[in-house]
Amino acid sequence: MKQLEAASVILATYNDINILEWSLAAFARQTFRDFELILADDGSNENYEPVLRKWAARFSREIVHVRHERAGFRKTRIQNRAVSVARTERLIFVDIDCLPQQNFVRNHLLFLQRGVALTGRRVHIRKEILPSAETIYERGIDLSMPNLLWQWMNGRAKVIEHGAELPVFFESSNNGILGCNFSIMKSDFAAVNGFNEEFLGRGGEDTDIDLRLRRNGVCVRCLRNKLIEYHLMHEVRVGTYESDNARIQQSQTAGEIRARKGLTEVRGDEFTVNRYSRNG
Repeated sequence: MKQLEAASVILATYNDINILEWSLAAFARQTFRDFELILADDGSNENYEPVLRKWAARFSREIVHVRHERAGFRKTRIQNRAVSVARTERLIFVDIDCLPQQNFVRNHLLFLQRGVALTGRRVHIRKEILPSAETIYERGIDLSMPNLLWQWMNGRAKVIEHGAELPVFFESSNNGILGCNFSIMKSDFAAVNGFNEEFLGRGGEDTDIDLRLRRNGVCVRCLRNKLIEYHLMHEVRVGTYESDNARIQQSQTAGEIRARKGLTEVRGDEFTVNRYSRNG
């Protein structure tokens, strides 16, 4: 098997204390554990510190909490700041409401290489079908295909075909980047200046970086039945913006590769960084 190197998992969050422990448990349960977990916090007013301290002892590397002040939806901005403090070359982007299957990090790293960006899809589930966070840590999420089929029949799961980890035929031609399940080498991310911070809606930033990466020669692969995660269904908190669509079209017409406002514009005094480890 390929020798895997350390990674930085960047977990986008905003006021998610109600699901934070479930997410931490699922990442602490990963079969490959050599990664730092970086929370990209878009200005939460909830206190994450006690939970992060509690769970830090269960990770082989640090949990890092990167936060800026709330000024509307600025997910792209805080993700760029999270990347700026990442200590590894391999970046995996996830949203906190998407719980990873136990081989999620391992499978990203098995296929990730320079010049390639990976993306996956997600199963949609209702939170009530999950066991406790402690049970997930001890035994895993336990969403086998028979279990997912049962939950689907009872209206508690959707698109369950994305939940099967397959040894072959796992790649999909529907390969647009989904920002909650996306990995890339930091050098390839930096070459396009990261996420475009001009995007204020939901979804447009994924399409934008997808197109700019392709224009810069990066191959995007969708490993639908390898990169498996479970999205907790909820009400949409942020809508899309028509201006984002216009910005994508403008960028496409101009053949833009680098974000107009992105990674190179990050300043250290614009955000806070707190680190938690097994040693305190």
